[in-house]
Amino acid sequence: MEEESQEKKEETPKLLEEAWAEVGMLREKLAQSEKEKEEFLDLSRRMKADFANAKKDQEKMMAGYAQFAATEALLKFFPVIDSFDLAVKHLPKDLEGNAWVKGMISIKQQLDGALKDMGVAPVPTVGTPFSPDMHEAIAHEESDKDDGIILEEYQRGYMLNGKVIRPASVKISQKNK
Repeated sequence: MEEESQEKKEETPKLLEEAWAEVGMLREKLAQSEKEKEEFLDLSRRMKADFANAKKDQEKMMAGYAQFAATEALLKFFPVIDSFDLAVKHLPKDLEGNAWVKGMISIKQQLDGALKDMGVAPVPTVGTPFSPDMHEAIAHEESDKDDGIILEEYQRGYMLNGKVIRPASVKISQKNK
């Protein structure tokens, strides 16, 4: 029995040394695992941010395509509206009470309402200062008004959601000298 006890005493430091070596190895593995976990979490965060940014970019691009398509469709539609405006402007006095004419004017008002609902608004003209971003000067006329005041609108301009998509064709004032 004493021999067994002696053997155990001799084995204990060796076992203790092996246990500490294993603890050290496990600590290294744990540290490595923690490092890898942080790397994966960081990668996950970056990928999540990249995905969110890509989604925002795609939404902006799609909105741009929709805006472009709407603008192109409206630009093809504006000449029809111009024709309506000219027809109403040059309507003979004897036809003003005609039921058919009233119906056509009502249709024009519906078109104007639909355009407004789509975010389309006319460019302000007569009585406002000329702006090259919103107006195209077709003619000048001497006037007692300040320079650059719009006197007449030849063709209506339009904005889509606040952005000019067709400038108004106008006549502007030149102050009498």
